[in-house]
Amino acid sequence: MGNEAKWQYFRVMYERYHKAERKARPGLLDEFCVTTGYHRKYAIRLLNGPRPEKERARRPRGRKLGYGKQVTSILTTVWEAAGYPGSVRRKALLPSWMPWIRKRHRLSKPREQELLGMSTRPMDRRLQSRKREQKRKI
Repeated sequence: MGNEAKWQYFRVMYERYHKAERKARPGLLDEFCVTTGYHRKYAIRLLNGPRPEKERARRPRGRKLGYGKQVTSILTTVWEAAGYPGSVRRKALLPSWMPWIRKRHRLSKPREQELLGMSTRPMDRRLQSRKREQKRKI
């Protein structure tokens, strides 16, 4: 029995189980366990749990994108203009470079906060490809 078939069967059995009298429930539970191959305790938890929806809501997996392309391009510009400083120095330089950045880029408040709140390691990751290019030129 496939997962989709089990899920449809579970929806039907859920209604039957909740409409049945207390004495009839063990029989329904046995039938459900034999048909699906679930252990009895797991079947009890399923049938006594929340009502099954038509489709299970799945939560999105993986990490969300942390910083946009605008933030990365601004970071690259500042990095090049400041003379290619390391990540710790670059992080310390950013607040003093904000007037220069505002002059050259249209920067919204949330983007500015993103840029200033960025840690050193993500900065290095964003600039990794540009650093490789720079090393090849040297």
